[in-house]
Amino acid sequence: MFDYRGLQDVYFIAFYWMVAFLALLAAVYLLFRRRNVFMSEKGAENMVTIESPSGPVRLDLRIRSSLRLRRWTAALLVTMAASHVWWYAIGQWCLTDDWLVRTILVIMLDYAVLVPLVMAVLLAMLQDRHRRLWPWLVAQLPVVAFAVTGIVRRDMFFGYELGNYWQLAVCAAFIVYYVRALRQYGRWLRDNYADLEHNEVWQSLLFAVILFVVYAVYTSNMGEMAREYLSQVISIVIIGFLVWRVETLQELKPFDDEDTA
Repeated sequence: MFDYRGLQDVYFIAFYWMVAFLALLAAVYLLFRRRNVFMSEKGAENMVTIESPSGPVRLDLRIRSSLRLRRWTAALLVTMAASHVWWYAIGQWCLTDDWLVRTILVIMLDYAVLVPLVMAVLLAMLQDRHRRLWPWLVAQLPVVAFAVTGIVRRDMFFGYELGNYWQLAVCAAFIVYYVRALRQYGRWLRDNYADLEHNEVWQSLLFAVILFVVYAVYTSNMGEMAREYLSQVISIVIIGFLVWRVETLQELKPFDDEDTA
């Protein structure tokens, strides 16, 4: 809703809030149900133990996904819904007469909150180790600084364009980092869990590429209704992919770290 033209389109508003509700519903599902609806049960004997070079590993054949991944994904989905709220609220009830400030503010909120959460979800999909998120959080500080400068100086170049260029560079750096991490994870899977299904996460890289497409649509959208609708359609695709990926990615946990109760 970049230029808030969608406020005049009752069908778009209905679609807009439907997408927000869908994101919230998916978040609630991920938080409160760990057994998935995508994979069928495989009989009474659901637990198996396999040997790996790092020691015995016990697995649940019913596909039990990582609680950490579910929580990060739910946080992202809740924030997607919240983004719909702050775009609408700031444009409809606050700063209604100040296009520059409200535009810089809502875009800065999206950049500073949604982007790190996407990175957190992608990193949580890699189960060979816990990778640090804080450097990518720190990388968002210039976005906030550019936004504040743009608002104070009432300068769209500082408030929007510089932040946009910086965010593009951060996303590109993350993609390079993630490809390297994904290759490491692939080797770890081949070395330790060669016979397991549902563990390849190259789909995550596809997700990252899709986000670049969304980014291009988002940052080049100056209010055209066709792109407004397209942004919401892509949001639905992202929500569906996230739920599917979380539900079909088997949690891998060393036997010694697993609760034996």
